[in-house]
Amino acid sequence: MLPASSQGSGGPNEDVPWYLRYGAKMLGCVGGGVSMFMAIWCIIGNILTPLCIVAGIWQMLAGFVSIVIEAPFCCFCVPGVAGMTSKLEERPLWQKAALYLILSVPPIILCFGIPTILGSGLVFGTAIIYGMQVMGKKGSREEMAAAASGVSSVQGSKSDGMKSGLTGNIYGQDVEAARVHSKVNI
Repeated sequence: MLPASSQGSGGPNEDVPWYLRYGAKMLGCVGGGVSMFMAIWCIIGNILTPLCIVAGIWQMLAGFVSIVIEAPFCCFCVPGVAGMTSKLEERPLWQKAALYLILSVPPIILCFGIPTILGSGLVFGTAIIYGMQVMGKKGSREEMAAAASGVSSVQGSKSDGMKSGLTGNIYGQDVEAARVHSKVNI
């Protein structure tokens, strides 16, 4: 009943270090639980403020979604969780980061307080860790020094540095585009 994990078989985070991969899962699980607890505290503590009640409900749903995505074995009795989780595991990591970001920001905006900062902050932290996974591995010291100095002394470097000449002939391109545009109008 549980979906097969795509992490060992060439999934989207194959080249990600193990501590980021499992750290995101752990923070998502713990953050989801804390978010749900803090949402109850937000609703009960601000019973007379409608925006805080809405923020608490949003935060509770964000915590539940975080637990469903990161720890589907906790919700195996909910129908459709296995299918949804397997589809989400196949998605690119930036989409998970964007989802957690979208889920975490509205409660803080609606009701700024300790329960929303703690609860949604952990979900936001999960978004940050997935964003770090999307950024990829940091370059070596030699690659970074070569990129900063503008010298491409490192073989296999993806970047030519600051003096790559990508925009060096921009004027010529604009003039050529203007000539083509004027010939079409004539």
